[in-house]
Amino acid sequence: MQNVVKSIADELDVMISGHFVPYHKAALMIAAVVALIFSLVLTHGAVFEGKVAVIDLDSTSYSTELISKINTSPYIKITEVLHTPVDPAVLVSHDRNLGVLYIPKGLEKSIKKGDKTMRLGYFADTTNEAQNAKISQSLNEYVPELGIEFSVGRVSALGLGHEATEAVLSPMQLKTRNMFNPTSAATNSTIIYFVYFFSSLTYGLTSLMIIGRLKSTGQWGVVLERGPLALMSRMVPYALFYATALTLLSMVMVLFGQLRFDGNYFAYLPSLFMTGLAFGWLAFILSWKTQNPGQGASKMVYLVPPGFIMGGSTMAVGLLPVWAYHISYAFPLVWQFRFLRDFAMRGRALFDMLPTYGAYLIYLTIIAFFITLLYYRAQKRHDAVVAEYQQNQGTRQPAG
Repeated sequence: MQNVVKSIADELDVMISGHFVPYHKAALMIAAVVALIFSLVLTHGAVFEGKVAVIDLDSTSYSTELISKINTSPYIKITEVLHTPVDPAVLVSHDRNLGVLYIPKGLEKSIKKGDKTMRLGYFADTTNEAQNAKISQSLNEYVPELGIEFSVGRVSALGLGHEATEAVLSPMQLKTRNMFNPTSAATNSTIIYFVYFFSSLTYGLTSLMIIGRLKSTGQWGVVLERGPLALMSRMVPYALFYATALTLLSMVMVLFGQLRFDGNYFAYLPSLFMTGLAFGWLAFILSWKTQNPGQGASKMVYLVPPGFIMGGSTMAVGLLPVWAYHISYAFPLVWQFRFLRDFAMRGRALFDMLPTYGAYLIYLTIIAFFITLLYYRAQKRHDAVVAEYQQNQGTRQPAG
């Protein structure tokens, strides 16, 4: 235990010495700056007033009225209306529009006669599918409702009441309720994910340089004398600052009503500390053979970005094949995002999350096991080198 305390104290001294990354300052600064910048840039999580062009081949008073009503949707903004056929690719090029609504010729005539169903078309620019999510949903809901307006009078002539008329025109409907982020607030999705990502980048970069720093400063021999637990304990102060910085920032955002956190934060807090340890210990494995801090920093691409990509922040987890979904749990940020969604967004209790905590402890134990194996192999090689050196020195001594 004395070696563990010494190792923790060593890292704290290095942290505040000014000769290594001052992580105690960087942790708070990065989290705060990222949250501020993205809160200003991303005011909401959905595309409001998404730009849509219209190709109106009907060119009637009804099509003009239809376009005007669609333009009132909070998710759609009609930018231009053309009355001649145009290649939709031209209208969405250079991010000019997110999609193109096509109104066929004969729309008004057919609707008034009621002789056939007219189908409007929407050409969605799927170079970024997320941009069209709300637009497509709004059009699929709004266009049928506008079409029903013409049918109400025709059906009401049959002598049916209001409810019966509605039942004939729309016998079944689906109403959607957004459970955890009804206002599409970006703070509860994009912003908090980026805060965790950039904070983890700084943390991972610092962790990856520790092994190289210990070797280049001549402390590696001391490390190999204290034991593997003392080596792994060097990440404790960094993990504490990592958890503290994210906690302070989350507290401010919750107090000002920007961040949703329905669960018990004290039940969630251990996951942040565990993720700090996981990042640090994985960084030890990745940088084990490095000889200086710069070599360790070059391993960053293997530590943090994969978890950010596969953790559900940039794409739906359901898009991953089964094998990729299971492999994704090799990265700490995937675990952390799962804890965040369950505790903060879904409000799960500690009892519900005990199986996940148990699995996370097994994950940390496996990482610690590999570090222990690497440690004793390095210690064995180091002892062999020292013994050989001492033997050579002994043979060079002059005869009595």
